[in-house]
Amino acid sequence: MIIRKLIKNDAEDYRQIRLEALYRNPDSFGTTYDEEAIKTIEQFRDRIPVDNKNFILGCFEDKELIGIVAFHQESRIKLRHKAYVSSMYVKQEYREKGIGSLLLNELIERGKAIEEVEILLLDIVKSNFLAKQLYLSWGFQIYGIEKMAYKFNNQYFDLELMCLQIKEEDMNSY
Repeated sequence: MIIRKLIKNDAEDYRQIRLEALYRNPDSFGTTYDEEAIKTIEQFRDRIPVDNKNFILGCFEDKELIGIVAFHQESRIKLRHKAYVSSMYVKQEYREKGIGSLLLNELIERGKAIEEVEILLLDIVKSNFLAKQLYLSWGFQIYGIEKMAYKFNNQYFDLELMCLQIKEEDMNSY
């Protein structure tokens, strides 16, 4: 297995796995399959960042994209110490084989290599127990709940907000 940053040429594979994620796990994401399915391959290609402070990691087995996770660092000066983890998905047949852990490890290591980034943030649908266990096992902590964050098919979903400090605070800056 290989984990690497997605590049523009991965747009077809990225589109396919993203649509699969939304189709198979509609409750876990803030967008819907129908919203994404109408987007062109160019729109998916444009979504793949080319800088080092924003990226999508992909896990490949024999050239097949089997898992993804996205990283986005805040750009505003007062918020650059924060980055967001999003869009984590591992194909159903590869779950519980450590793929999510491999992706998360690579993301955390790359995050640590970005000078300003000190905290990783994510949100997760409260009922997504498997994913929550993965994040907790890596040291993420729940720091809040956003009630009724998603509404889909007349059903509400709460989000748990999680964070992981990846660098020690600089006490000299206080």
